[in-house]
Amino acid sequence: MTVQSAPASSTAAGNQIVAGPLSERPQGRSILPGRAYTGQAEFDQEQEAIFASGWVWAGYEHWAPVGGDVIPVTVAGRPLLIVRGDDGELRVFHNSCRHRGMVLTEEKIQVTRRIQCAYHCWSYHLDGTLAAAPFFRREKRTAPDQEFVAGLGLLPVASATWAGMVFVNLSPDPRPLAELLAPLQKRWQHIDLNRLTLAQERKFDIRANWKLIVENFLDFYHLPFIHPQVGPVSASLDVDDVLVAPEIIGGCYPRGAAGKAKKSADQLPWLGDVPADRLESQDIFCVFPNALLFLESDWFQVIGFEPLAPDHTLEHMAIFVDSSADSEDFSTAIKSLCEVLYEVNEQDLPILRKLQAGRHSPGADRTTLLSWWDQITAHFQSLVRDRAGYPQ
Repeated sequence: MTVQSAPASSTAAGNQIVAGPLSERPQGRSILPGRAYTGQAEFDQEQEAIFASGWVWAGYEHWAPVGGDVIPVTVAGRPLLIVRGDDGELRVFHNSCRHRGMVLTEEKIQVTRRIQCAYHCWSYHLDGTLAAAPFFRREKRTAPDQEFVAGLGLLPVASATWAGMVFVNLSPDPRPLAELLAPLQKRWQHIDLNRLTLAQERKFDIRANWKLIVENFLDFYHLPFIHPQVGPVSASLDVDDVLVAPEIIGGCYPRGAAGKAKKSADQLPWLGDVPADRLESQDIFCVFPNALLFLESDWFQVIGFEPLAPDHTLEHMAIFVDSSADSEDFSTAIKSLCEVLYEVNEQDLPILRKLQAGRHSPGADRTTLLSWWDQITAHFQSLVRDRAGYPQ
């Protein structure tokens, strides 16, 4: 195992270990306290300091494919609306009527002209501007003047789309999403992300803290022991830790797809002009805090999730392929791929439940992170610690 993007500081068993949060093997050290995984106050603190303060995954573009699609989502406890306008643009607004603050919808709806509040029938155009406020002056056919209307549209939320995902930023002065993702975009420049099309999607209701889901996703050590389908131990542990950027962390299997047939009759088409030296690689990254990405040369998996409670997280797993694979010729290959990816995710569910249960033990404050395997976990936990204000 090697760690990319930083100089090596020591070696173990012939493999390089990078200088980082774990410069040497700690004994009984926890970067995050056990209560960070179980406490309501800590959960609320993270919602404000992490999920309401930067770019976070909020949904998928395919949830709102046509004009008039209105999708309610929740980010950091705030009710939001993903809205596809008649102009094709996807926008995000606070899901709150500007009159008395009632949410406009709690279910996905498709509207032809306006989004209407059921309380007093105030309605809004798909671009968020106020369309009507009936009986505004207590008389028929009275409406607010234009100056009043201009200030009563739905409150917008900074949003952007990338690789089929919708990201939002609730902070008052967000930096561009493209700036955050630029290092990953450069690494994946051989992939045509505009050609992605949804293969399948599934929800997973998980009784575990959101951080455990990320940590498990980034834990390559457990793969041969929990997921036998990944292959022999020697192959599944042949992974490089990668720090693409401070908020984009994970690993790469340089030969992770080596056992797959290349361009056989049922092989899926490549996701772009993939060079020969990248055909067998697998990239596994977290875009902090809640977008978990898995890329091979012919498919792309995303797990976006919403933390619901200290011990409850809702995952939305989507699998994408190249748009040219959207035909009966590839249906068997896509079905087989999705079944394997779902099975791998399901194998982690009992592990996550047990990890959550263990966080109630006093031993959770004395877990041992190993410099040989846990550098990426330590980077993630350090990000959470620094953002949420946990003591060093």
